[in-house]
Amino acid sequence: MAKTFMNMVGEILLIIAGIIFISAASALFENQTFSIMSYIKQLGEVFSELLSPHELIYANPISDIERKLFPILLLAFWSSIRIFFLSIVLALAVSIILLIFYFSFNKVFKKGIKSLSFFVGSLPDIFIIVLAQLTVVWFFKQTGILLIDLASVGENQVILLPAITLSVLPAFFFFTNMIQFLREEKGKPYVELASSKGLTHFTILFIHMMRNVLISLTYHGKQIMWMMISNLLILEYLFNVFGLTSFLFTYNKPSIFAMASILLFLPLYIVMKVLQLVISRKTGKEMSI
Repeated sequence: MAKTFMNMVGEILLIIAGIIFISAASALFENQTFSIMSYIKQLGEVFSELLSPHELIYANPISDIERKLFPILLLAFWSSIRIFFLSIVLALAVSIILLIFYFSFNKVFKKGIKSLSFFVGSLPDIFIIVLAQLTVVWFFKQTGILLIDLASVGENQVILLPAITLSVLPAFFFFTNMIQFLREEKGKPYVELASSKGLTHFTILFIHMMRNVLISLTYHGKQIMWMMISNLLILEYLFNVFGLTSFLFTYNKPSIFAMASILLFLPLYIVMKVLQLVISRKTGKEMSI
């Protein structure tokens, strides 16, 4: 346990160091010339400023008014992290519902769901975002009922619709991979043993097989999270959400970039490591996510 904790601390320090090195990279090409000295100088400034995060300031690009970075950065972080984790929960819920439908109907229906999954998965991210907004607008014009807020206005931050939109691609990614993993699990001895005991198909699927499928799905955690983070910037911009990625896009000072990136990646890293430990305990096998 102590060794695992020390490894986590070491990896966290490496992540922070990597972020700091990347944040100062713009100084390598100062005045369109390659300069190691300007990079080292910028690196020192970033490191020095991060030692006193409570003193970090940002300047409004329009009014040039300077303000303290905290607590405003935490508000942006809270908006982004709510959207991110809510979208993961929604994606898992939708993928499991699709899985139930998939195994409840005939081959024609199964083929239809798989075709829909392939079609949605091939759509551009921005198309899904715009389509979600247009659907809400169309429904409002037809019925006069606004199902959900379309964009953030002032302190009223829209969370649900961005989370739903962000969950679409991961949901079909989860669903497609679940089907594949279930096919791999189907021929294993424990499934045949459960069938011989007279257990129903859905009992075997959701009590016995699903646990192993979710473990297999966790191996793709990094891929899913990177995909969602890359979509988060576009999503926050189009929904006018005051989130961490939109804050980074507006205020790109190296030390601010480093602090915001650390705030974004550390919780995700901790979640992945907790999943790794839980799966290792459940299966008795060492795994790396």
